[in-house]
Amino acid sequence: MFNVGNLLMIVEKILATLGTIIYVVFALVIVKQVTTMSNHVKDKFNGVLIVFSYLHLLFSLVLALLAWVLL
Repeated sequence: MFNVGNLLMIVEKILATLGTIIYVVFALVIVKQVTTMSNHVKDKFNGVLIVFSYLHLLFSLVLALLAWVLL
């Protein structure tokens, strides 16, 4: 039998997973841009920026994993 509630839950899981995957790609782009900027612009805060960009990537991966497991 066709159940609208189950269909909506499947659509929600697919959209949430796609959203977190897009966010992980965004975090990867940030890491790439920060490392490229650090190679061309010399500053004393480059190391801090690189660490924060990798932390952002790590948190986005954790978010994607949580969305996949919990939904």
